[in-house]
Amino acid sequence: MLLFAGQAALADPAPAEAGRGTDAGEQTNATDNNKDGAQQGAEAIQNHDAQETLCLTIEASARASDLPLEFFARVIWQESRFQADAVGPVTRNGQRALGIAQFMPATARERRLLDPLDPVQALPKAAEFLDELRKQFGNLGLAAAAYNAGPRRVQEWLAGTGGMPEETRNYVLAITGTSIDDWAKVSKSDQATRSTPSTSCRELIALLRRAPNRFVAQLAQRVTRAVVKPWGVQLAAGFNRDQALAMYARAIKSLTAVVGPQDDPLLLRVRGTSSFFQVRIGASTRREADDLCRRIHRAGGACLVKRRGA
Repeated sequence: MLLFAGQAALADPAPAEAGRGTDAGEQTNATDNNKDGAQQGAEAIQNHDAQETLCLTIEASARASDLPLEFFARVIWQESRFQADAVGPVTRNGQRALGIAQFMPATARERRLLDPLDPVQALPKAAEFLDELRKQFGNLGLAAAAYNAGPRRVQEWLAGTGGMPEETRNYVLAITGTSIDDWAKVSKSDQATRSTPSTSCRELIALLRRAPNRFVAQLAQRVTRAVVKPWGVQLAAGFNRDQALAMYARAIKSLTAVVGPQDDPLLLRVRGTSSFFQVRIGASTRREADDLCRRIHRAGGACLVKRRGA
């Protein structure tokens, strides 16, 4: 510290004279403040990466089935408030809806969903089901109604042979901002002009944290730990966020048996002359990263092993 002060005096006598009254303790405080600032900056970056990854976990399921993020997030919010262990009330047939996407046991079997209480399995299956319902009924509003009340009830209502429960009417309005009656009038030719309320990543995070739950808390903790892991397996990359996300969504559809529930993807923004986005899975060691990448290659996927910061 004294050597540094002497060098500063030789380089610029005037500031040294003005600062004659300062002592080593004040200089130490300044250094500590710089360290604190650097640490806060690193923590801010980690928090941002963690938030982006929370969005990525949900967005990847929506993107893989070509669903708008805001629509899919609102469906899951209405179903379970993102509670992974949610259990619905007993229905007339004596069964209960289970998990974050509230699958009935029979529907889970039809969708080949092994564990409705595992959100890593349930979220992609829910997105696939909603996409099929959209194709069947022609738009997102009727798809939401069928997800809530069942496809048969929506078919009967459209044919004029059955009613629509008030619960489902409120459900569709809450998710899309449009009544189910208006959705029924939307033709397939103009459905593209009818959209659900827009939700950004930041708004989605706020929505998730409005009702704290174990799934979101555990995911956030795992992501925070993964951000600082020294190695990573890169699954996708692109010069804009959507490009990287689309590439990851395509890749992950064929890798669900390889990438486990603890392997949370990280969406990292690399800053240089222009922004570059990478989707990685964190690894504690080079060997761990190499092993995961080999398994991905054997499953027909593509990946790169990279050190953190590279």
